[in-house]
Amino acid sequence: MKACQKRGFQEGTSRYSKEARDKLGLTPGTILRVQVEGKRVILEPLKEPPKEAFIEAGSKITEPLLREAKITSDKAQRLLRDLGVPID
Repeated sequence: MKACQKRGFQEGTSRYSKEARDKLGLTPGTILRVQVEGKRVILEPLKEPPKEAFIEAGSKITEPLLREAKITSDKAQRLLRDLGVPID
């Protein structure tokens, strides 16, 4: 793969050639580990999100969210069924 040059990036975004994305298996939303060594930047795709991306939440927080998700899911399934859409 030949090197390519880029001129600046929009804040918080990066763009890579299709060849580089394909070779690294990058897809939208891929989380990259960024390492800086001198004037070099090393990007490494992570297979799993870093632990610091998550928070601990007890049932006081999760139960209402799960209840709402189930209600929304049930409503969507009823609507699809009423519209004649087959549901697995």
